[in-house]
Amino acid sequence: MFTFLKNDMKFVETEKDIMNSNQEYNLIAYDKKVLGNEDILDIHEETEELQIERYLVKKGDDFIAILDYGMSSPRHQKPWISLLAVHKKYQGLGYAKKIYMLYEERMRSQQVKCIHIAVHSTNKNAVKFWSSLSFIQFDERIYEDKVILSFEKVLD
Repeated sequence: MFTFLKNDMKFVETEKDIMNSNQEYNLIAYDKKVLGNEDILDIHEETEELQIERYLVKKGDDFIAILDYGMSSPRHQKPWISLLAVHKKYQGLGYAKKIYMLYEERMRSQQVKCIHIAVHSTNKNAVKFWSSLSFIQFDERIYEDKVILSFEKVLD
């Protein structure tokens, strides 16, 4: 049903389309509604520095989401999701949960015992979403003048 395609700079327009369909998130995370090519390049550089794998998610022929994850988070050295962004026109269809479950399966097959994610405290939809998937908040901190909540899910 879903295909994970390794993302690189040749998909900058696709990535921009997905990110810019989520202007509320862009405002929370990047302090602007619309991201340009330079912003996407900056994101790619940061993901490389943090050793994050970056994927575009396809359903059939349509690019519907971006999933970024790493195996060692900067603060806790645990597997972590850096970003799960679903294109606005595909939200509310259960795709984010299905994409996450595929990611979780991938982590279980690698004997991963827990997964971390950091969420902006003002991103109420994300807090609700990750909590609904049994992620438990374990930390709160300030990063770049924003309150960030850290969540963990223990895989059994």
